Amino acid sequence: MRNRNKSAIVFVTLLAAVYVLCLSTFALAAEPRYGGTLRIGVRVAQENAIDARYLLTLTSIPTQELIYDRLFGWGPKGFESMIPGLATSYQTKDNKVWTINLRKGVKFHNGREMTAQDVKANFDWRITTPKGWKPIKHRELIKGLKKVEVVDRYTVRVTLDTPFSSLMRVLTWSMRGIIPPEEVEKWGDNFAFHPCGTGPFKVVEVKPNEKMVLERFDGYWGPKPYIDRVEMIYYRSDEARLVALEKGEIDMAQLYDEAKPTLQKNPKLTYQETYDPSILHKYYFNLRQWPMNDIRFRKAVWMGVDWKNISINSWAFKSGNPARTLLEYTKYFNPEAVKLVPPYNPEEAKKLIQAVEKDAGKKIPPIFWVDASMAPNQSLCEMAKSQLAQIGVPVNLQILSLALWADKIVRDPKMEWQMGGYGLAFATDPSIGLAMFETDSGTAPDGKSLGAYSNPEFDKWIKRSEAARTEEERTKAYHEAEMVLLKDVAAIPCFPMRMIFGWNKKLQGVQFTDTLAINVTTPWANMWIEQ
Repeated sequence: MRNRNKSAIVFVTLLAAVYVLCLSTFALAAEPRYGGTLRIGVRVAQENAIDARYLLTLTSIPTQELIYDRLFGWGPKGFESMIPGLATSYQTKDNKVWTINLRKGVKFHNGREMTAQDVKANFDWRITTPKGWKPIKHRELIKGLKKVEVVDRYTVRVTLDTPFSSLMRVLTWSMRGIIPPEEVEKWGDNFAFHPCGTGPFKVVEVKPNEKMVLERFDGYWGPKPYIDRVEMIYYRSDEARLVALEKGEIDMAQLYDEAKPTLQKNPKLTYQETYDPSILHKYYFNLRQWPMNDIRFRKAVWMGVDWKNISINSWAFKSGNPARTLLEYTKYFNPEAVKLVPPYNPEEAKKLIQAVEKDAGKKIPPIFWVDASMAPNQSLCEMAKSQLAQIGVPVNLQILSLALWADKIVRDPKMEWQMGGYGLAFATDPSIGLAMFETDSGTAPDGKSLGAYSNPEFDKWIKRSEAARTEEERTKAYHEAEMVLLKDVAAIPCFPMRMIFGWNKKLQGVQFTDTLAINVTTPWANMWIEQ
């Protein structure tokens, strides 16, 4: 009996020791570590649009979050609220004059301190395009930008022609980085191969159409990155990216829903699926041309296609998130607006098409429809094309690469397209997506709205949103503006951009929000690699 008790005591002691050892091991494993190279597989060659003046979306160019900082950025709650970045605070009394207080001690990657003069220069480029430059992307979204003054070394004053309550949120999209003027002057059009910002990582190597290599920037104003080096590696196909992740050639990858079964079977990998409410794919009508300028035709296109189901089915495993209204995936969603959405009714749509043709005395020609070469977009277009044919609307579908597609829709002065898929949306701030419909907004090469849509009633509500002093006033204005667009069938909403992020479980500290940024190092997140 005594030996049995002694054995039991020894066993319990050993068990306790093992338990303590396991706890210690777990604690050590969970402890962040410095060092290592993070390899990320991306779907777009980053040098194609890494110039802070001409950035594409975060899902296309995730490297921008490592190189640049905004004046105000997005925190752990995503688009719900802004947090200080290169600026620490701002003041305005009338939404026309804004004072922005800058963070002291911020360094550019070339070692020089960022000052108010640099911020002014970046604003000035958006007021007047310097000779020899292409106009800076999305500058038209900064409504009424009149002048920017340096108050002192760390303060700037921004003056607008008219009140614009959304200015700070809009700047998170239209000015995603402050860059040093001397570096832009030095490199000119080649700045994308030598980008210089204030972010946690600096670019040390660019291999075109292969990879971009970054190293920790020791002068970063925020938390020190745990990771030493980041390689953004370009793979042309999702399949190649997934295979590289499985083989351990990369640590993280941008993927789509097709990858989920493979990720679920691999015990070394994990993933997160999410969608980006700042990118709502929708179809614009070019009202410069017939029959797009006939509301009966636009209504027929909406009623003649089962947009809800094809938006779901265009994504693998029927995982699409269909949008009924423009503001559905934002905090400004209005249930009453859903009542204005035309129902799926191909028979009624066919009658509308016949009426349009009868009044015009001619048949509707093939509609020149442009979209991007992403699988969900292409799948949706093909399904819509088939259903439109059944109501008497032929379609000439042109699927273009991401770069060519964007140029064709928003920058080609010929504006030949008649229906175009484009995704600039409303979650960052509704004014960004709604600007695409404002009369003479300059969102198209001819100075008009993207699709040449114009309605004084819509413009009135947009002006009210810009002058609003309370959130209630803004919400009311956005709801009314959206309902005008729905009544006019100005565009057809389809789905927000979806993405799967897959990564090796040895990568720790991974945090995603609805911005879909890869948060390697931010003021609130910091990835590390378990050795």
